[in-house]
Order: sequence, then structure tokens, then C-alpha cells
Amino acid sequence: MSSFWQTQDKIPISQKSVSVPSQNGLEYSGGQRIVIDIPSSVQYIQPRESYLKFDVKIKLPTASATFHPTPLQLDEILGGQSLLKDVRIYSGGAGKILLEEYQDYNVLTNVKYSYETNDVLRAKRALTEGSTYHSVKSRATLGTTESHKNSVVDNPYFKLPATDDILSDANFRVVKCLLPLHTGLFSSAKVLPVLLTEGLVIDIILEDTSRVMRMLDTARKDTRFKSKPIFHSVNGSVDPATPATSIPAQATPGDPTTGIPITEFFFTNDNSITARNKVPFCIGESVALCDFAGVDIPITGTLIVATIEEPAGLPGNQLVKITFDQTVAVPPLSIGEVLPGTAFVFSNSVSGYAGVYNTASYVVSNVEMILQQLEMPQGYTSKMMSMMKEGGSMNYDFQSSTNFKYSQLKDDVVANIRLPLNMSRAKAILSVPTDATTYGADVRISGHSPTPGKGTYQTFSMVGSADRFESSDKSGLVGITDFITDYQYFYDGKLNPSRKVDCQKTASQVSISQIPLIELEKALVMSNITPFSFKEFQSNFVIGRALSLHNGIYDTRGKDFNLQVEYTGQTPAVAVKNKLWCNFISHIRRIVFKGNGISLEV
Repeated sequence: MSSFWQTQDKIPISQKSVSVPSQNGLEYSGGQRIVIDIPSSVQYIQPRESYLKFDVKIKLPTASATFHPTPLQLDEILGGQSLLKDVRIYSGGAGKILLEEYQDYNVLTNVKYSYETNDVLRAKRALTEGSTYHSVKSRATLGTTESHKNSVVDNPYFKLPATDDILSDANFRVVKCLLPLHTGLFSSAKVLPVLLTEGLVIDIILEDTSRVMRMLDTARKDTRFKSKPIFHSVNGSVDPATPATSIPAQATPGDPTTGIPITEFFFTNDNSITARNKVPFCIGESVALCDFAGVDIPITGTLIVATIEEPAGLPGNQLVKITFDQTVAVPPLSIGEVLPGTAFVFSNSVSGYAGVYNTASYVVSNVEMILQQLEMPQGYTSKMMSMMKEGGSMNYDFQSSTNFKYSQLKDDVVANIRLPLNMSRAKAILSVPTDATTYGADVRISGHSPTPGKGTYQTFSMVGSADRFESSDKSGLVGITDFITDYQYFYDGKLNPSRKVDCQKTASQVSISQIPLIELEKALVMSNITPFSFKEFQSNFVIGRALSLHNGIYDTRGKDFNLQVEYTGQTPAVAVKNKLWCNFISHIRRIVFKGNGISLEV
């Protein structure tokens, strides 16, 4: 019995690209299925060099009294990969064998792209996969962390109107995505004989809209406070000592319903707000004001952006001004003086209007699989088929992953997660505790809820600095620490590792635990993920265990596997979110080709 394409003979081959379109529709949106039927006539392909190609466009409803637009994009790390929720690959023909199945494909791909990353890979993915890259044209200048979803000037998903037109569907661009499929089969470097599988069927379920839509970091409230447009004044004066520049406090108690009338704001030049086209807001957007402690500054009325301009004649600098569509008021008894540079402006279009962004969507079109077809020399196929008919067989091994899910309530401070493994050649386990809370589209997209305590998971805390506060807009797609204490895997009749892996420093969000990262690094390598960076260890928390090292394998059959997790040591903090654990088991699968058909061994 031989493994396909392991031969000592050198044979000349040629390669060409072949396009196979989807067969079950022209356009698709969240929750729908894409089916691509690859015919056996393709014969041989180079799977690693093949890719999925499609167009994607974000669609907004028409602006109204209850719907106010805001610039949106797909996930900055995943891009088009975020749209692929589940991926299944079947053999063709009447027998259709499920060769591999990736439930929550985008969660595993998010692990890969969070850790197997560097500036070169990010730039490449931004060019080909619909992700976005840090833009120096829209960079924060107040010492905040670099953001990959801050691009206003050259964002691939939208172009803000240069006039005072309301942002609409027409301002969103069609983005072309060329996605490598990070499945076992399509990550293989070995030639795949599609003629022996009687073709392939790729079955894709698209992700819900709210899980993939992202606001700009410079417009979201609960992220990087000092990266936002900073309040300068109400009149554009460059003299901060001039009282008229501020929103004044009420000197004498008066009627609290009257308030201080306001019709416009000026921004400082911080955070690259030096021109109209660098403001992360659009005409018709609802905005609000907040101080650097995270406390909203109350406004009587609604701030709807009517104009954005660079007024002439300001001495000393060139500020940017936004004008509102109506005069609003600051309640005089509610606040003290709001001085220049002490507050920021953020978008309220999503979180301030619950439910309206449920109708926002994306459309995927022109779906096709671009295959790198190999053309074998004359007589090669007939000779191979003759050998198969004479009783020969052929093995095709590839490393795949299987997801075992487990739901954990936040009150379960000690969880014993059973993993029903039955793989003969396992490599590693990656366990991702995702936020299982049910959020509305408004909360999921913005990460913020006007109701205290109802927002998404806080990736960073406000310990030490207000600018560390950040709420996740990736709920359901990334792992969360949620004040985890420690963990151990149990298999082969013993605990592994022998001592509990302490995660308390990492979970505290102010320090780092080294042992979990060492364990994770080994597991990533054995899962065919090369960790170039651990920068995202908090924002995408993953537990890992290598079941073997180097080229080794581990037989899980007949063994009890459990993951034991504790959330008991963080005093006074406790777990705050229900979790859905995605446990990805990396293992070797084998397709066995015989004269009378194929079979699958795991």
C-alpha cells in the first residue's frame, strides 16, 4: 500500500487555474448555504494553492428617524474569512462521504490569524482577504494602541461622501476576497486525485450579519478612549483660557430643563483629525459626548450630524467642525464645565437605537472555487487506474480538526468538560471559551449597551488608565478569560500537565501568565499553526494541549478525555459570561482509495 504522490520517479506536469462556480444561487447573505460541486473531470489539483473567490458588499437600510448610518466594515483580522461559519467537504458521486467537517470554522481561523500573524501577513491578508490594516492617515496620536480598524480615508468597504450627503448603500464598495480554505484537505501540500473521490462537494454555511460587522475603533465608545475625536470647543477659539471655548457650568442654579444651547462642536487636531475626510463620522450619524472616565455627558436632544467642514479664518490652526441638525442643550444642573481636551465624541447610531441594525446585512456574490489543476503526462492516469483495478490501494493522509462543543453557565465555577474523542492519530487540542451571551445586533456590533452591565465582554479593564477600557465586538468568535483560575486536561488515567496551569495573572488583565502561553505554543505548532505573535493572548484567549511532539501522534481511542476548568480564585471577581467552549482536536485523517471505491479512516 502506497501513499499517493510519493514516488522516486520524476514526471513532467503542467498547471492551470480552473474556475468552478457555486451551483445553488447567485447571491447569498447571512445564514444561507453555498454549495460548490467540483467535478471529477478536474482529475488532479494542488489543494494548498487553490482558493475561494467571491465579492462581498455591506448593505445599510435607508436613513430615517430611527436609523442613523455609521461606517461599517467586516472583521479587521478575518475579513472575508469571518463569513464562513461552517465548512463541510464531501466526496462526490452517489456515495458522498463526509471527508471533513469544520463547525465554527471562523473561530478556528480566528485563532490561526490571531497567533500566526505579523505585519507582512496582515498586509497580504488586507490585499487579498478583505481584512483591514492600520492606516497612518487615521492613526491615534495620544499614545494609544495601534488599531487595524481605524482607516477612514482608504477603507476598502466604504467611501464617505465628500459632500453633505447622507451615507447610504451607494457609498459601500464591492470588496473582492480571495480566501485560502484552512481545512485539512485544502491545506495539504500533496496532490489530491479528485478523480478518485468522484469529485468534491464544498458546503458552506454563512455567518450571521451581526457577528461579522464592525464599527470603526475611532467611532466606538468602549474602546481606546483617547483615540477618538477630542472635543476642542463650541466656537473654534484656539485660546483654551477663553471661557467661551468650553461647555460652561451653570454659575447660578436655574431651571434644569432650560440648559445651555449648543449647535456645533470643534475637534482638536489630535488623532489625525486634521481634515474633513479624516472624521470617522458621516452625515446623518447620531453622536454623543463622553469624558475620559467613561461617563456620558448628558444632552437634552439628539446630536445628528448635519455638516462636517473645515471653516476658514481660524487663527493659528485649522480645526474641523461638525454642525448638528438642531439646537440641543446641556442640562445646567447635571455637569460641571467641559473644558477643551477633556472629552471625546463617539457614534451613538448603533447602540443608541436598539434593534434597528438588525436589518443591516451583507451580500456575497460571484462565488467560485479557483482550483490549481495539474495535468499529468499521457498514460499516467490509465496506469494508475489499472493498478487500482488489480487490487491495489492508495492512502491519502491529511491533518484536519474536529470541534467538540460544550456549554458552560457562568455560575458553574468548576467545569468538567468531557471530550468524546475517538481518533487514532491525534496531535493537539485547542480549547476556545467563546462568549455565549445572546446579544442584539446593536450591542454585538458596538460592544456597548446603554443599560449598565448589559454590554459585551470587557477585553481590558479600566485599571490604571481609562484608555485601557475596551469591550469586545467579536462576541462568539474569540476566546475570553472571564476570570479563569486554572485548568488541566485529564486523559490516559492522569492529569496533564501534572500541575494545574495557573491563569490568574492573564485573567486579571493587568499581567501575564507564562505557563499557559508555553502550553499554547506547543499545541498551536502541533495544530499546524505557526505562532509568530502572542499579542492577542488576552483578546483571543485559548487553552492548548499538545498530545504529542514533533511528528508524533496519540491514539485517543478507548480513553476518557476531560478538560477541568476552575473559576474560583479571582476575589472578588467571578465569571460574568456564559460560555460556549469550542474544543478543536487536530488529528490525521486518511482517505483509502481502492478499486471498488473509497473509505475514510480517522
